[in-house]
Amino acid sequence: MHSCGAVAADTVTIQPFNLHNLSLIADEVFPCWSPQAGDDSFKRFVVEYIVRNNIFENEYRFELDAADGTLLAAAFFARKGDVCTSGTWFTEGIGCAGRFSEDLKTVADGIRTYLELMDKKTFALMDETDIKLSLFVGRKRGCGAVLFDSLWNRLKSEGWKNLYLWTDCECNWQWYGKHGFTLVAEDLYKPFCRAGTDYKTYIFKKSLR
Repeated sequence: MHSCGAVAADTVTIQPFNLHNLSLIADEVFPCWSPQAGDDSFKRFVVEYIVRNNIFENEYRFELDAADGTLLAAAFFARKGDVCTSGTWFTEGIGCAGRFSEDLKTVADGIRTYLELMDKKTFALMDETDIKLSLFVGRKRGCGAVLFDSLWNRLKSEGWKNLYLWTDCECNWQWYGKHGFTLVAEDLYKPFCRAGTDYKTYIFKKSLR
């Protein structure tokens, strides 16, 4: 029996993701994903946009809940051709008069361009039998693995061929190669490079068959 820390797997349930829990996911990733520029309001805006950019309009949005309803983990997937509406949310938020300076808007636009480009590159490598892992977040030790193991089996049973994902040098990208994923693309993202430091991106895939 797998466990989520002190929570046994047979006491948790997998549900469709409730968008009311989006702020909890943003709280979890805020320390890692908030930009260096701007105040807390701007940083929160950017982090929430990044989370929203990984949630597509489909049925592949899941959460793992404890018996009392506490959100333990969440995972989001996308098929080729699925639509994400985060761009509308971003445009409306960034366009509020006086909310952010022009310099901060430029920072936010740069992050949006990067995320959209990497999604586009990943989808270009996929076909209709592949699916992309967009975001995977655990809020309690061990719970992410419980959710992912169950969803992995579901994807296999549905006949998906490969699981794709993209990441970059700011993340533990080496983990994927050590866990059965194949590196299919490695690139330099020049807008994020700094003197003496390359900013690299990586696209991985793993067979579901």
